[in-house]
Amino acid sequence: MKKRKKIISSLLVLSLLVPSWYIGNYSLKLNEVTIPCDKVEESVKIAVISDLHGDSFGKDNRKITDLIVGSKPDLIFVLGDMYTRNRYDKIDFAVGFVERLSEMAQTFVVTGDHDTDDEYADKIRLLQNVQLLDYKKTDLTVNGNDISIYGINNVYFTPSFDLHNEFDEPDPERLNILLAHLPETERYEGFGVDLIFSGDTHGGLIRLPLLGPIYYNGYLLPKLTYPDRMTDKGLYSFDNKQIFVTSGLGDYPVPLRILNRPEVCIITLKKETDK
Repeated sequence: MKKRKKIISSLLVLSLLVPSWYIGNYSLKLNEVTIPCDKVEESVKIAVISDLHGDSFGKDNRKITDLIVGSKPDLIFVLGDMYTRNRYDKIDFAVGFVERLSEMAQTFVVTGDHDTDDEYADKIRLLQNVQLLDYKKTDLTVNGNDISIYGINNVYFTPSFDLHNEFDEPDPERLNILLAHLPETERYEGFGVDLIFSGDTHGGLIRLPLLGPIYYNGYLLPKLTYPDRMTDKGLYSFDNKQIFVTSGLGDYPVPLRILNRPEVCIITLKKETDK
């Protein structure tokens, strides 16, 4: 009788844990964030995705694209790690996904520490309505707003790293945005961009209420022990600029997302009006 009760109890626990695990790792979340921005007169809507790691959310990742097309973004930012390193069979998969994104809005791509193959970069460059920002800058006008977008492809930083070595100081009259897979904010402090968009962290994968990630950047329970600024997930302000970090889509290295569902982010830049 005791053995039977243990089996029943175990089955009940599994019946609760398995759906929770599945939802946590494979159920998409639409994360909508409004960022006040004095440099825009008319709102700008941006879809932000990162860290897919070759995962699939429906055929041709239709679940992702359905969320984005319904939001009608003006721009799309793809922030790297669209497949996992050495998975050459996933390169065309990632390129095809970026191409489908570009059919909805002009798309800007930076690479991460996984999707570094020349084959991937070369194929991305051939796509229409897509720009690979591998240490490049582009100027554009969106809804009447003058915007400059910078992109870098660092997978590490040398002690002498300085964005001024590659770019002129941004024009303060424009809205200046930096796309960088790694949210290493101390590396960007002296460069005059207004907004930074990053991924890489996966939100720490496992998160706890109030305490945030269990593990991040080499620290356990970093909100209690991490000595520097936290940029694990969400919107942060520093040095007269802001950074938004998405926890991304994939479950690399293992599907252990807890309280941290895969997310598609829709960011609205909106002028803050006087009350």
